[in-house]
Amino acid sequence: MPIILRFASFLYLPWRTILQQQQRITTSRPGLQAIAYFFCYLIATSANPATAQSVTSGTDEPLAKDTLSFSVTGLDEPLKDNVEAFLQIVQLAESDQPLPGEARLRWLHEQADDDIQQALQPFGYYKPTIQSALEVTPEGWHAQYSVDPGPPLKIEQISVRVIGPGNEDKAFQRVLNNLPLHPGDVLEHLKYEEIKQKLQAIATERGYFDARFTSTQIRIDLEAYQAVIDLELTSGERYLYGPITFEQDTLRQEFLQNYLHFKPGDPYFAPDLLRLQSDLINSQFFDQALIDASPEHAEDLRIPVNVQLTMRKRTKYTFGLGYGTDTGVRGRADMERRWVNSRGHRLDLRALIAEKKSDITMGYYIPSDDPQRNALKFGLQYETENSDVKDSVTGRVRVSRDVKWGKWTGEYGGEYSWERFDIADEEQITRLLGFEMTLGRVSAKNRLRVKSGYALNTSFYVASDAFVSDISFVQLAADAKWITSFNDNNRLLLRAQAGTTWISDDDFDSLPSSKRFFTGGDNSIRGYALDTVAPRDDEGNVLGGRHLLVGSLEYEYRILEQWSIAAFIDTGDAFDDTIDLRTGVGFGLRWQSPVGPIRVDLAHGLEEPGDTVRLHLNIGPDL
Repeated sequence: MPIILRFASFLYLPWRTILQQQQRITTSRPGLQAIAYFFCYLIATSANPATAQSVTSGTDEPLAKDTLSFSVTGLDEPLKDNVEAFLQIVQLAESDQPLPGEARLRWLHEQADDDIQQALQPFGYYKPTIQSALEVTPEGWHAQYSVDPGPPLKIEQISVRVIGPGNEDKAFQRVLNNLPLHPGDVLEHLKYEEIKQKLQAIATERGYFDARFTSTQIRIDLEAYQAVIDLELTSGERYLYGPITFEQDTLRQEFLQNYLHFKPGDPYFAPDLLRLQSDLINSQFFDQALIDASPEHAEDLRIPVNVQLTMRKRTKYTFGLGYGTDTGVRGRADMERRWVNSRGHRLDLRALIAEKKSDITMGYYIPSDDPQRNALKFGLQYETENSDVKDSVTGRVRVSRDVKWGKWTGEYGGEYSWERFDIADEEQITRLLGFEMTLGRVSAKNRLRVKSGYALNTSFYVASDAFVSDISFVQLAADAKWITSFNDNNRLLLRAQAGTTWISDDDFDSLPSSKRFFTGGDNSIRGYALDTVAPRDDEGNVLGGRHLLVGSLEYEYRILEQWSIAAFIDTGDAFDDTIDLRTGVGFGLRWQSPVGPIRVDLAHGLEEPGDTVRLHLNIGPDL
């Protein structure tokens, strides 16, 4: 006669609880058998009052042999693990509690058959053969169980349905078309529960808040040794978004509406709300964004959406002090005005003062209709550089648009620049009106200690003497970094840089130093001074090149929690026509400081103008 297992609730119970509910229905005879065993032991021990008291009251005197061991054979994982988890006598053996009296111990041993049967049924084994023994050895009590799980019970028929409007929803259809159970498969209760959970999750995520399981049956026929599954979900109507309100008094409602990717009347979809919350937090305006979209407040299936916003401090100040062998001592001061007005405009002021290179930058941002991914930017920059190779002063005015495409971020727009530069003791002034586009992407879980990740940045620049510029040229550049780990103590870091410039020989002499390629230094070819690897004139003055190609390989090994050692080889060149590779090799020490990685390297340049030993100090993230 078939046995029917019924479930009629969205409540997900722990596996043992679910299986115990099932077993109360499917294994009633073993349960009566266990009770009979218990009373038999009461009768057998009634002649000894002390023993009878220990069985019934649970206050047994500890045995002389107070240790208990066990063995379960004949099963592979995960069946064996589940059997041991269900066996009460195993739980007693693994606990720190003193052993009960012999009567209680033997009663638990007799219960073991029931425990083993319950443990095997979730995997589809309903006819196990169990051989068990409980004996006293010189080491103490030992319980052993040899289990043959028998043949698995298979599914004869399975019917999983969604009734109501949800039947047309593609999300439900994907589950129904990719069920983990089919006729002929072994009846695995975990997969059955997986189907229920997926249907319930879709109903919750997609706004079917009145959905209920109207049939949850597993009909098991032990004589035919087969099962029939009948699972039915009645979806009910899908809820819609109602009115959407933002609670704050700083920014205009019209501006905040631009963060919405849904509107009143659209079907409810939980990821919409998560995206809205993420975009609001990442906007830099808000410390907190709490969204209330409870179906209990719905009227006519429309859920009102209320967004409570807590503003950040309006102005942020940042100060820093550092040192690098390329830059010398440097100081930094930033001010960010997170909102200038109620329309969400933003102002940034940044100043970097260093021995060899300084710049002051201002950026004014006007959000677009998609403020999280698009903004109009007006920028001003004043930059000076005074190194052994370069001596320049540059002013820039830029109008551009910041954009995001998926995980890529970029900027494109026009730039007018005026640069006075001195190369090979010749001072020149060049004016450029160019179009520039940059695009980059970073992928890493922990930017302070990257185990695996990469960064890629590209740029394109074009200027023409037909439009204001003094010269014409086109330039492409890219740099990439890739990090991988073999384990927690070993990392491999690869770096590459490349660039090329299309420009006539006549115009090259007027190409500003900021647009020429140089290499050598902390972040390029170690073992060489900053920007010293490049074409030179007959007197040895560094001129810079049209093209750039650099590669680096570094191995890092962690010796302490926050300390690592590294060995590296860098090679490359900045050149005009023929590449002449310069190579640097060396080793270094890494410290994962609270402010980020600090790298100290000693490098040797193998060719001119490399140094015998050159110190490189660098602070900042790997990517």
